[in-house]
Amino acid sequence: MSRNLSQNYGYLNARLRARLTSFIQPRDLSRLSAGTIRELELFLLDSTYAESYRAHLVSLETSPLARIEMAVSLGVAERIRSTVSLAQGEPRELMKVVTTRSDLHNCRLVLRGLSLGRDPVKSPSWHAYGELGTDFFGALWTANSVLDAREKCLANGDPLALALGEALEARQAGKSLPFAERQLLTAFLAYLNDLFGKIRGSGSDTAIEVMGRSVDLWNIGIWFRNHRERENNTNEAIPFLPFGKWLSATRLETSSTISSLVDGTPWMREIPGASLEEGSARTLQGEFNTAFWRWQSFLYRRNLLGFEVAVSYLSHLLLEWQNLNILAVGLALGHPPAEISRRLIDVTGGERPA
Repeated sequence: MSRNLSQNYGYLNARLRARLTSFIQPRDLSRLSAGTIRELELFLLDSTYAESYRAHLVSLETSPLARIEMAVSLGVAERIRSTVSLAQGEPRELMKVVTTRSDLHNCRLVLRGLSLGRDPVKSPSWHAYGELGTDFFGALWTANSVLDAREKCLANGDPLALALGEALEARQAGKSLPFAERQLLTAFLAYLNDLFGKIRGSGSDTAIEVMGRSVDLWNIGIWFRNHRERENNTNEAIPFLPFGKWLSATRLETSSTISSLVDGTPWMREIPGASLEEGSARTLQGEFNTAFWRWQSFLYRRNLLGFEVAVSYLSHLLLEWQNLNILAVGLALGHPPAEISRRLIDVTGGERPA
């Protein structure tokens, strides 16, 4: 497949490399953590997010926290869509390793809303940078029934929409919500793995590694939960997800400690040895999450001419979104500056080899 796809990496990467220095710096986030939520809002009004504040929906919000969350969400989504519009052929297809995160988020909102109850008049805050438009999810949210939503998915025909339709069918057949969510996620992963496998080449290898490392993170979380359940003598082990990169099913099922789980993999050098030996499950999951963000953020240094540049740029965008949300919520709740700063994800310190 890759032999027939155009590659506009030269133009795309030249544009993105120039933007890699345009993000809010960690020192600014740290400084803002000692201020107020109003000061954060004024800072954003003088930033790249200023245009988002002019959006009609943002101006309708009375809460500073709600305005910030919506403005940042709209701003990041617009910048991702702008980046996607620059890509053609191969890089455009490979960007689905990032854009489908938006679709997965929205699909889960629909699945949970139709399963647990929702207000059809008030839609949730959709992520707006995916392959499926927010109008599609809005129509599902107001569907008369699960069957009606399934039919809309079938009519859409996109593989991601069909995956949601199958998950809704599982709920209709009486399967649990966790079962349906796992089926949805597995279908998304299978679609991406098949897509990237057909493209082939170094860009495809990078996309598969990004996807695989994200699966590793999910599986590490499952491993911690299953390990806790074994200690409590319960038999509620959750199956691990397929398509992981460095943590095989056998390794996940047989490792008795987190050190043995990641021993000999790139994850081992990403986490300080003392943390592996002494850190709590919550602390370690945070360390692995930060390590994944760090790896993506500096991936462009591995190949300045390939898909790695797009991964790094999009990672910086999503990380900025997450950090601004952490900052806004912390300030709104009146958390101490030190507590907010501790929660922020700083990938600039302790960089490790890619």
